[in-house]
Amino acid sequence: MENNKRQFGRFITELKAHLIFVGNGADGKECTVINMSRKGIGIKFHKREEIAIGTPIRLEVFIPEKSIPTSVQGILKWTEERDDMLFGGIECTDVLDEMKFSKVD
Repeated sequence: MENNKRQFGRFITELKAHLIFVGNGADGKECTVINMSRKGIGIKFHKREEIAIGTPIRLEVFIPEKSIPTSVQGILKWTEERDDMLFGGIECTDVLDEMKFSKVD
C-alpha cells in the first residue's frame, strides 16, 4: 500500500485491542494496533484468526491510563501475511475527532 495516497499522517504505536465483528454475533479477536491516523488504523493478529476483507468491525482500543477502551468503527480493507502474523488495514467509518484521537496520541 502506497503511503503517498494517505490523506492524514500516521504515527507508530503498540496498543492492545479487540476486534468485534459487527452484526454477526461472534466473539471478537485479540489484536495489536501498530499505527494510526485520523482515518485509518493498522493492526496485526494471529493467522489462525483470519478475517475476511470488507468485514465491518468495531475496534476497542485499550489506552494506558484509561479505564474504558476507545471504540472505533471501520471496515477491514486489506490483509498481508508476514511470518506467523497477519497485518491489516482498517478504514475508519468516520474521521477520528480531536477528542478520540487525543486519547491515543
